[in-house]
Amino acid sequence: MITTDSKTNWQGIFLVIIGAFCFSLAIPFTRWTDGLNTTTIAFYRALFALLFLCTLLVRTPEPLHIHSYRGAIKTLLPLGVMVSMTVVLYTYAIQHTTAAIAALLVNTTPVYVAVLAPWVIHEPRARYTWPSLVLAVTGILFVSDPAHLELKWSALGGIAAAALSGFTYAVAMLISRSLRGSIHGLTQSLWTNGMIMLILLPWALQTPWDSVTANLHMLVPLGVFSLGLSYLFYFMGLQRISAQVVSVTALFEPVSGIVIGVLLFSEIPNGLGAAGIVLILGSILLITRD
Repeated sequence: MITTDSKTNWQGIFLVIIGAFCFSLAIPFTRWTDGLNTTTIAFYRALFALLFLCTLLVRTPEPLHIHSYRGAIKTLLPLGVMVSMTVVLYTYAIQHTTAAIAALLVNTTPVYVAVLAPWVIHEPRARYTWPSLVLAVTGILFVSDPAHLELKWSALGGIAAAALSGFTYAVAMLISRSLRGSIHGLTQSLWTNGMIMLILLPWALQTPWDSVTANLHMLVPLGVFSLGLSYLFYFMGLQRISAQVVSVTALFEPVSGIVIGVLLFSEIPNGLGAAGIVLILGSILLITRD
């Protein structure tokens, strides 16, 4: 018999998996843009995410009732800043280093969350956190195949951005988890996308409009799927399951990224990459047993 708590947990896990798949779409859509810099891509990604999320207000009008969550605004603002930093850093990393390095470093998030969650938000450590982390980190290493990564001086900025995005992503997860039960995931998503736009507006205004319109067919799905839906599902998942479980389950993103690579770019993983996929999926199954 499935208990209410068990059902809620599996709903949360499913939401995070769907969110991870949506997030993985950032790589192809970002690479298919032409002539746009990092901040411009991030701004319009947030704009189209925001416009899409506004269509959901008919069903979930909570974000419009600011008076009902006025006390939480002091938490929503740093959440927006952290997501803004993550989006910009990860977009820059995709543009300036390999997808493998970007995936390897941004997915260090579970390590930060496992260490910080019990201390920062007083969340009990999940029973299988450490074993699942071992499987997850090993899987990410296998998928990225660091022995064959070409590290160039020109890619150092992208590597640093990817590494830092893993930390800012973890902080965003912890902040969102602290809002559990008080702020809907849609409210969090609308505020974060609004913050991204506000922060990046000065840079976005410097981009010629012709360059933007020429890339609308990429920017719209980039915003709707890889930012709007991905973070909405993550935030909704964080309402149901712990930040530690979310951070490991979100590692489905590099797995789905590999599938996208196979289908769209004929990038077939080697045996080590296939083993990494199995280990990552194993880590997700293990930590979701809590």
